[in-house]
Amino acid sequence: MMMPKDSLQQFKTFVRNREASFLMSPTRVTARADIPEAKLSTYELTEKKEGQAFEVPRWVAEVLEESNLVDLSDEAVEADLFRALQREKLQGSTQLSHIDRDLYLRLRRYLMMLKRRDPRGPHYEKVRVSVQDLITMRLVKIITLAGYTAQPEPTSLLSPEELLLYREIRALVSEWRKLVLGEDRR
Repeated sequence: MMMPKDSLQQFKTFVRNREASFLMSPTRVTARADIPEAKLSTYELTEKKEGQAFEVPRWVAEVLEESNLVDLSDEAVEADLFRALQREKLQGSTQLSHIDRDLYLRLRRYLMMLKRRDPRGPHYEKVRVSVQDLITMRLVKIITLAGYTAQPEPTSLLSPEELLLYREIRALVSEWRKLVLGEDRR
């Protein structure tokens, strides 16, 4: 048996919408070379000089970075990942540490960039394994917390994606518990 299709579809739609909003958010880049004025789909880029730092929507930054025109300041993503891993390891088995709302979105985009550059590269694999470790540690804690009956919702500690998952798991566990205890409505 699997998650109901409507719940799964709702979750995928939620994540896609978050990612679309994330791609529209501004990010800082630095020009690697002089960049002439250009029109990218619905965005007009003014002329930039080599070394000039400027803000653009993330999707524009990714297009420019892929063309080797800018440096995208995403190196902090790895530092954030390793900090999150360390904090998670230091917490107890049922204690979640705070996670940045956009960390998973940033990690997803960063992994996509690394994979584009070198799909079999050791750096990509190292980062991917670390992301997997973080996800696994947090999932175990989220599932455990979702099983408690009197536990308050840990909203401030979860990313929006995790919160949606937590609520789905908690509702499913609650219904299962009622069924086993004979408290279900027939």
